[in-house]
Amino acid sequence: MKIAIDFDNTFYVDNRDVDDGMAMMYLLGSPGVDLVSVTSTFGNSTIDAVDDSTVRLIEFLGLDSNIYAMGASECGDYFTPASQRLVDMANQYPGELKILATGSMTNLAGAYLIDADFFEKVEQIVIMGGITERLMFAKREMWELNLSVDPHASWVVLSKGKNVSIMTGNHCLDLLFTEKQYEEYFAEVTTPKSQLIKEYTAPWFKDNEEEYGIQGFYNWDTLAAAYLVNPEYFTNQWADYHISLNSLSTGSLIANDFDPTSYAQTRPVRKVYLNLPVIKIKEELKHHIYQTWLKE
Repeated sequence: MKIAIDFDNTFYVDNRDVDDGMAMMYLLGSPGVDLVSVTSTFGNSTIDAVDDSTVRLIEFLGLDSNIYAMGASECGDYFTPASQRLVDMANQYPGELKILATGSMTNLAGAYLIDADFFEKVEQIVIMGGITERLMFAKREMWELNLSVDPHASWVVLSKGKNVSIMTGNHCLDLLFTEKQYEEYFAEVTTPKSQLIKEYTAPWFKDNEEEYGIQGFYNWDTLAAAYLVNPEYFTNQWADYHISLNSLSTGSLIANDFDPTSYAQTRPVRKVYLNLPVIKIKEELKHHIYQTWLKE
């Protein structure tokens, strides 16, 4: 399975999400996965911070640095080494390449601008992002931070992409990782990778409690990776959605300004056919994810 991960990885950045890095470690621990490309984009932090964190993680994991290309720094930054690498990978593995996108969609939109046949060559795109309703927690609302970062690029990917599945923020709430479970799984494991995971994910429990009142954490990006590699843990839900730049500016896949009785929309609205998978086997999936993280 040829996979490219395109992400806004901030694994080593203080007070920023670690789940992009965890998603990459999940891919590396999955049998049959050939991680052929790693590309970075802005989102969780600046592209410089994401780049530093990604280079550092690649070195720690012993990966070939040639698989990595730095990407977009802001909306509209389409023509980057990352977007060109995505085009090159699609040409090298036509009909085989699967893309896991867990940051802004800017690099993917850039790849399409470079090569209008890009999406035709990609076998599957799995995205972590998007919402179908607001993410309300005990202390405050959580804003969507992937599709909304560059709504124009998201529009391109969702309207032009083929075989697109989205692990939404709402569906990720079906699997909470608690601190107790975390300690149980990592108690007896002392490999360098397990120690790294323990060190850099431990603050996430405190941050989620203090900021949102969440008693644990949701590993958003790893769930998207798990769907891409092991879809048997999920149930597909293909349906038509109406999106607009207005809705995507908040990450919403529901265009509230869509009027099915009107032929002339005040804002462009596009109907797209998307898969929003839901978790089918929860505890088994959680056990599987921990075991995959811990593989050397």
